[in-house]
Amino acid sequence: MKGCGGCHKVGIRDDKSRDEGRYGSPCNSCHTRHKFSKAEAKKPEACRTCHMGFDHPQWEMWSNSKHGSIYEMEGDTGRAPTCQTCHMGDGDHNVMTSWGFLALRLPEDDAEWMGYRVTILKGLGVLDAAGKPTPRLDLVKAGKVARLTKEEWQASRDKMVGVCTKCHSASYAKTSLGNADKMIKEADKLMAEAITIVADLYEKGIIKPQKGQPAYPDLLTFYDTRTPIEQTLYVMFLEHRMRAFQGAFHMNPDYVTWYGLAEMQKDLVEIKADAAAMIRESGHKK
Repeated sequence: MKGCGGCHKVGIRDDKSRDEGRYGSPCNSCHTRHKFSKAEAKKPEACRTCHMGFDHPQWEMWSNSKHGSIYEMEGDTGRAPTCQTCHMGDGDHNVMTSWGFLALRLPEDDAEWMGYRVTILKGLGVLDAAGKPTPRLDLVKAGKVARLTKEEWQASRDKMVGVCTKCHSASYAKTSLGNADKMIKEADKLMAEAITIVADLYEKGIIKPQKGQPAYPDLLTFYDTRTPIEQTLYVMFLEHRMRAFQGAFHMNPDYVTWYGLAEMQKDLVEIKADAAAMIRESGHKK
């Protein structure tokens, strides 16, 4: 049960099963064993075992939003959208969104935002310190973690607008989703600044890279980072940034503000203070 395998490899036994289950999630993750019920898998409660917690608390966000509150009060009357309404609206298993799991897309027309994104992609090891693609980009493509063409992104967005307009006006739906897009940019601005500060410590030689690793912070080392400042950076990315943008798309202002953006701002203050202290202690001139 340690690590990601508790959800992402549940029940997988062979390559065929792996190919049939998206992100390593086989049929019985949703249609549970001994019953294999379609009705069960159509209920939002079927999603919460995996879609909750540290880096993707979608269950908590949705269940405490107005949509989730109506569902709790009225039950499955159809008045409130559920996970399945928005993400499996056509009755298929194509559970994808325009922004993907990490809220990253390429290309980007907003030059300022693209600058933030390049820094984040470097932190993810998708680009190297010089901005050149690495083998991790192939993993992103294979896993469809991000939308890598304008057409792919827009197709997913249009599909979601189509879901929203079953209850709301098109203008309301587009404005709400557009506001969530803006929240990603706000979060990315903070994230890029934090990554740049830690990258500077590598450049100055204050943080030494592990053997065979580039002299740049790696957001995917998770809790295996060797310095407190990199631990803060990791939590800022995978917990607080995720909550800021996912909360926006799940219409939960508390997650956006207090569990997301405010925590990111706090993280950035700590990273600045820690970096300044590390520079002083090293005797390195700024």
